[in-house]
This record gives sequence, C-alpha cells and structure tokens, in this order.
Amino acid sequence: MRQDCPECQRLWREYATATTTHVGLENSLRQLEQSSAAAETLTRDVAAAARVRETARHSIHEHESSAHDGASHTANS
Repeated sequence: MRQDCPECQRLWREYATATTTHVGLENSLRQLEQSSAAAETLTRDVAAAARVRETARHSIHEHESSAHDGASHTANS
C-alpha cells in the first residue's frame, strides 16, 4: 500500500471493513452452532429423564398394587 495513494487507502479500508464483518459473522455462526448442539443435547437429556421418571412412577404403582393391596397413594408427578 502506498501511503500517498487515496485509492490504496480506500481499498485497504474496504478490505478491513469486509474482514471485520466476515469474522464477526463467522463468530456469530459458531455461537449458533454451539447453542444448537447444546439445545439438541439438552432435549435428549430431558427426554431420557422423562422416561426414567415414567419408569419410576410405574414401578411405584406396581409395587403398591402388589405389595400393599393397591394402596391409594401413587406417584402422580
């Protein structure tokens, strides 16, 4: 770049602006990808926890039915 050339200065400013925009957008995309991956993992974890909870509730119900003559107290949550 020639310091005394207005066109060189303009082109380098344009390049700097384009670089800043590009890097910023790449960083934003990377953050979204990480957030998306975390959301997918959390969704799977929630579903797995719901299955474990349902199994535990069913086990309580089965135990109460067989061991306690169908006791009226069951896990409803």
